Amino acid sequence: MTARGYNKLKTSSVRLMAFLALIAAAGFVSTANAQEPSGSVTTEATKESPWLITPLLSVDPKLGRTIGALAGYVMQFDEESPASMVGAAVTYSNTDSYVGGVFADLYWQQDRNRLSLGGGFGKIKNDYDDFLGVGASVKTVDNFEAFFLRYLRRISDSPWFIGALLLQTDYQIDFPPRQGAMVDQIGFMGFDAKGAGLVLDFDTRDNVRNPSGGSYASFYNVAYRGDETESLSSPILPGLDQPAISAGQRQKDFDVYHFDARTYIGLGRLLKSERATLALEVRNRWTKNAPLSGYSSISLPGYTKGNYLGEDYSHLQFDLRLSLGARWGAVFFGGVGCLYGEDASARSSSCQDNVYPALGGGISYLLKPETGIVVRAEVAKGTGDNSALYLRFGHPF
Repeated sequence: MTARGYNKLKTSSVRLMAFLALIAAAGFVSTANAQEPSGSVTTEATKESPWLITPLLSVDPKLGRTIGALAGYVMQFDEESPASMVGAAVTYSNTDSYVGGVFADLYWQQDRNRLSLGGGFGKIKNDYDDFLGVGASVKTVDNFEAFFLRYLRRISDSPWFIGALLLQTDYQIDFPPRQGAMVDQIGFMGFDAKGAGLVLDFDTRDNVRNPSGGSYASFYNVAYRGDETESLSSPILPGLDQPAISAGQRQKDFDVYHFDARTYIGLGRLLKSERATLALEVRNRWTKNAPLSGYSSISLPGYTKGNYLGEDYSHLQFDLRLSLGARWGAVFFGGVGCLYGEDASARSSSCQDNVYPALGGGISYLLKPETGIVVRAEVAKGTGDNSALYLRFGHPF
């Protein structure tokens, strides 16, 4: 199925799929929670099961109709540290693509140490009707493997953390991938690369997974060195003077710099709601001497990663989270992003030349109130035919 076919989904079908996805999520959640023995008395002190399982669903032009599941185990090393989690996820699509992986997100020693690591694998079939906006159809089939690790250490008793990261992949991914959502990070073009970098974080959030106040900022780099691109069979596209990947672009010595900043504003009193939070994010990705396969792409909901490319990328995004009860909630989100620097045809462009808006909304369910773990069902719309439906684990930021 092509991108054009998926983007022409009727509104009624999208609503029906979202409704069915929510029912499935509720069913999985009910089986994952701990059950009290017959005749026992449930108290406020009763702990929920440390196990969780939730379905994953998406409908978009990249992988078609995708369904899967995430299973995890939640634990807490000490009272002052956020809850840690280990888990695994797998998804399969009707385009015969699949992605799986394992991950760990660990906090210990009064939140002085933070470690994220994981690995993924899969087979990716991409099908673009309008690759790079030049009206060309492009299809690729690639195997995918990746390993990532990031360690942070708190600086004294301050909100600052310093650390390092390692990344090995044969497909472009951003680091670190969102838990259980490796498929969201996969770009268009494969390459075999190893990367390392330094990380500097600032974190005053009141909850690392479901914050209602505080701020977060992160600056890190990834230096790719030594390996070569595994070039795909790419034709010369209309509007381009060379194939999408050329022999001269195979050397993988380049650098990527990231800067993300987020703030969380509580709106409970203003909206007279038990839980109401406005989350704001500024994201930037800059490249130096990158081949086309290492270029930046749109990371707003509703867009297919890799369909639009540029040297550098920035976006501003909001995410409004409202309470609809003890566990249910509504989410509304939107943003605007832009690509700048050189594009795929080696032409220089500015931010105002390539502006991409996004808007959407959905329903959230609080899987684990004690730890702030949520699952969200969303519909997102971008410019033109760009649109998608998601049922995914965790907030986007």
